[in-house]
Amino acid sequence: MLNRIIVATLKAVRTLYHRHEGMAAVEYAMVLPLFVIMTVGGFELGKVYMVNSSLEGAISNATRTAMTGNVPNSYTNRSDYIADIVLSNLEDAGVTSGVTISMQVYGSFADIGEPEPYVDANNNSQYDPGECFSDINDNTVWDDDMGSSGAGGEENIVLMSVDINLPYMTGIMAHMMGGQDSINLSASTVIRNEPFGGVAWEPSSNVICT
Repeated sequence: MLNRIIVATLKAVRTLYHRHEGMAAVEYAMVLPLFVIMTVGGFELGKVYMVNSSLEGAISNATRTAMTGNVPNSYTNRSDYIADIVLSNLEDAGVTSGVTISMQVYGSFADIGEPEPYVDANNNSQYDPGECFSDINDNTVWDDDMGSSGAGGEENIVLMSVDINLPYMTGIMAHMMGGQDSINLSASTVIRNEPFGGVAWEPSSNVICT
């Protein structure tokens, strides 16, 4: 009895082994998900590279203009004009939202990203409320970055930063990235404005002890 069962089983296995009906459908079902993921991933990656390249070009074009001090009569200040140059370049790459532009002015290259000087009265190596500090950017509060907002004046040091919150085109990539529906791209550059005339920004000499 057992032998008959074994023989019947082997015959069934051999029969299935030599039959190919439906094999193409099975192979297609196995390969399709991988193909879709690779295709979508390629499109997403291509978009990221394209936008990142446009971002680099946008900030380069904007800073070249910023250095000269030239502003069309239709603009009331340089900061708006510079920001519009960046946004216009990014729009060509299909980016119309999620863009943050910042410009910080400094007295020297060494000051970039540095905190406003303060008197460490209790010697704990950090600023505490009430300790005296030099209000370099003249905003009446102590800042861990002494830069002042704006495009500055002639021969000022300016740090320009642009951040883009770029959403993925499909939910597939968002799922693969742990639920994150966007990727952050950023670029920054530092320039010294040319001596184009006008009033230059000067660090404040105010000292605040409250």
